[in-house]
Amino acid sequence: MRLYMIKRYVFFVLLMTTIILISVSLHGNMVTQNNSGSETGDMLIQHTDEKIIEDPNLKVFNDRRNTMINACSSNESYTVKNTEGTLRSHFVIDRNHKFIYCAMEKIGSTFWRRLFQIISGSSKKKSPFDIPPGAALGGHQETFKSLSFDDIHSALGSSKKFIIVRDPYARLYSGYMDKLFSANLMFWESIGKFGVENFRDKPSNISKKCGHDLTFTEFIKYFIHSETYNKRRDGHFLPMYDHCRPCEIKYDIIAKMESMSKDTLSVLKILNMTDLHDTLAQQFTEDTRDDSFIDQTKILFGSFARTKNCLSIYENQKRMWTKFKSRGLISKYAEFPFQESESVSLTKEKYIKALQQAVKESNDKVKSRQYRNDYLQDAFMSVPKDVLRRLHAILRTDCVIFGYDCDSHLWVKNAFH
Repeated sequence: MRLYMIKRYVFFVLLMTTIILISVSLHGNMVTQNNSGSETGDMLIQHTDEKIIEDPNLKVFNDRRNTMINACSSNESYTVKNTEGTLRSHFVIDRNHKFIYCAMEKIGSTFWRRLFQIISGSSKKKSPFDIPPGAALGGHQETFKSLSFDDIHSALGSSKKFIIVRDPYARLYSGYMDKLFSANLMFWESIGKFGVENFRDKPSNISKKCGHDLTFTEFIKYFIHSETYNKRRDGHFLPMYDHCRPCEIKYDIIAKMESMSKDTLSVLKILNMTDLHDTLAQQFTEDTRDDSFIDQTKILFGSFARTKNCLSIYENQKRMWTKFKSRGLISKYAEFPFQESESVSLTKEKYIKALQQAVKESNDKVKSRQYRNDYLQDAFMSVPKDVLRRLHAILRTDCVIFGYDCDSHLWVKNAFH
């Protein structure tokens, strides 16, 4: 066993050495590129005036990459805690297009892992929405876990490297709403119960037994604890810099959750995936929303038997409705349209129909964005200032590397004044 652990340690050291050597090489190339402003990166396509005119988003990718390069070149350092096995599992590879994607939870990974199956040719489907969300990790996709040291070295050196990022505060809130506010027995067991027992004064017996009612402040305290002591960390909440190592990998294409549809279509253009691009361009936003309604409602109705001793079916249904409101998919003023007496007989189809009706009554993209921001702001404004200051110290690295002006958030300003 000791010899096995030594071999794993040596392999991990060699792997990270390779990543660092390649990143040094890429950084050397970027010094020239940044001065000329003519390329997005040595692994991305050459920029010409014609291509920028055809897709102005290429300049956006270039600016994001330069922000990452400059942040990583500063004197600030950061500590990574992710293990070798976890790190390797994040990367999926398409050898045909020489394209590598580092997937991160709560940043469109369920969608993009399905899309990647089509890009790489492992799926013959015409649209990622034709692949069930539960099959996102399938498709026989090649990852770093299955590669030798030499193959990883070769792949990193010859491929376009792609990542999707998100405002760190929005990602953390989304993770809470999805995994702890909504019914999720696994996360209630592993994080909810721990948070209640360690960060709540005099928790009730049912709270200690179920972990179903962890507040947002308690969740933030859990997250700070997990990062401070490197214990009970979960991939849905890990800082992005630790999840995908941008300062070592030097990604060529950086998409953002805030501009997911536009960025995704631009990436498909870069990969010359014309048919797939045209299919998604037709109604990207609508298909994404309907995909979420169907998937999440299926999860909701499948959870009743396992969670009914901790949360009533009616409360479970209302929590999911609130989650959709917090995502801006329906109006924050849309009242839950069912009575408690209807909860047991309510069907998935009727629930989805009610969601679709709520969309029709308030289908405004500007208001949708505002609803999301309102929920996000209300959540963080409820967190004590001293806790927010500790949280900001952890999230600041992601903010800087990926160009998010986190200091402009009202709750951050409030915490430091």
